[in-house]
Amino acid sequence: MLSHGCKDDHIVSKGYTLSLLTAVFAINQLDRQILGITLEAIGQEFDLSDTKLGILSGLAFAVVFGAFGLPIARLAARGNRRNIISLSLIAWSGLTAATAGAQNFTHLALARIGVGIGEAGGVAPAHSMITDLYPPEKRTSAMATFVSGGNIGILLAFLIGGIVGQEFGWRWAFVVAGVPGILLAFLLRFTVREPERDISVKAGEQNRSLFIATSRAIFDDPGLRCALFAISLTGVVTFGALAWTPTFAIRALGLSQAQAGIFLALSVGIGGGLGTWFSGRVADRLGTSDPRWRLGIAVAGLLAAKPFILGFLLLESRPPALGCLVVATLFAGIFWAPTFVFLHSRIPSHMRPMATAIFIFAFNLVGVGMGPTVVGLASDTIFSGFGSRSLGVSLAVIQAVGVAGAWFYWKAMRTIS
Repeated sequence: MLSHGCKDDHIVSKGYTLSLLTAVFAINQLDRQILGITLEAIGQEFDLSDTKLGILSGLAFAVVFGAFGLPIARLAARGNRRNIISLSLIAWSGLTAATAGAQNFTHLALARIGVGIGEAGGVAPAHSMITDLYPPEKRTSAMATFVSGGNIGILLAFLIGGIVGQEFGWRWAFVVAGVPGILLAFLLRFTVREPERDISVKAGEQNRSLFIATSRAIFDDPGLRCALFAISLTGVVTFGALAWTPTFAIRALGLSQAQAGIFLALSVGIGGGLGTWFSGRVADRLGTSDPRWRLGIAVAGLLAAKPFILGFLLLESRPPALGCLVVATLFAGIFWAPTFVFLHSRIPSHMRPMATAIFIFAFNLVGVGMGPTVVGLASDTIFSGFGSRSLGVSLAVIQAVGVAGAWFYWKAMRTIS
């Protein structure tokens, strides 16, 4: 359906735009998580410790992703968000494919840094577009649909990394992962219009830094302040698990690379995606009678996942351990959509891209930066005596950080009236 007054042939229906943005987020997670399923093979080829592998999965990516996200968000607050996403998608997809040429740890680190810089332009502008496309009562559902693209991307990462990686080597897995994003970038650029938005700025803010003004707005709001702490702590567990779960399944549970990839694709990709998508509908339905549920569902999901993820990590028998993981993944991604809907509902329109970038900066700097790196370091040192189970114990211990994240979500929820 075309909007009234359209002067070009761009496709502008909300559903189509949301579908393409969801596909972009899928590619975002595909190119980010393809490293996780290939980590064991890369470590063996270059003789890398878990600490170095953790740095590749976390710190090398997180710092630049967060740092470049802020200036890109400032540009997205005024510029064409569709074009920013398209160019960023070409950049990070091309660098994902280029990772296949790495010859040592330095090459791998530089490639991951490049992917992080490119991906910095993918999420914040997309969030802003979705918020402008949908009314408040439908935003949680729309954002949950967008976030479910992440599970699709994880599914593809595990399938491609597991099957292509085992049959043709990890280098070809990166090539296969990188190509679709380049094609999608052109489709987005030439078939989607930039949504209309309110870019009015209060007179007093015209001469102030958008970053400073937005940071002030976040930290002056007790609910947003708690939500920022919550998503940061939750990110430690989320990214620690995404980076190391495939390697743990291979080492401790005896799965092959292809078996681990297929199982994780089905559980995390499909199960997690359905849980995330369905939670958005539940949040919107419950939120009509009590708006606190739009964020409270994140608390419920995070706490419900904990006993099952501990079962996966600590049980020695393969069938019950894998069964626990299936259940845990249904709840694992519930927090994402409610967090950003809550953020956008309490922040002025022109600040939304920057506010999103600040939250994502914290999520990645703390979550991606610390999660995989701390787990790898602990596996090499504190818990090395557990042998093939060292990763599992490390991942189990950091679940305490996730409980703290749920507590901050609860504090944020209590500020909703």
